[in-house]
Amino acid sequence: MVNIPSDINGITVEFESSVNKKVVQSLVTGLKHCIKPAIAPGHILSKIYIYSASDSHTSPSRHAQNKAVDISRINGTKIILGYSSDSTIKAIVDAIQTSFETYTNKRENFGPKMKKKNGSNWTIANHQ
Repeated sequence: MVNIPSDINGITVEFESSVNKKVVQSLVTGLKHCIKPAIAPGHILSKIYIYSASDSHTSPSRHAQNKAVDISRINGTKIILGYSSDSTIKAIVDAIQTSFETYTNKRENFGPKMKKKNGSNWTIANHQ
């Protein structure tokens, strides 16, 4: 187990106060794969906010297995509010999700652009 760092590829990582930052190494590697300043051409990612990691979930959740994070803000803006109204937030979120789909060890990719599990479309609530 490793801690999610407070800086990933020069991006500031902020955390909800209840977040348990201890996760499996492959999760941090996955974050490093898709959290980058220029992930979305023409837009700059400077900060993400992790709302949940290995906390507040019960088994068999990937969170309870230290294998998942929920990112709820991009550059200080809540995704649920900015995704439909802010072109920068939408572009960055879409680019992060698209990039994560190319990560070899991905399993679940739930967000507003797509909801996929093992590369296939998936239905899940509360990941808009």
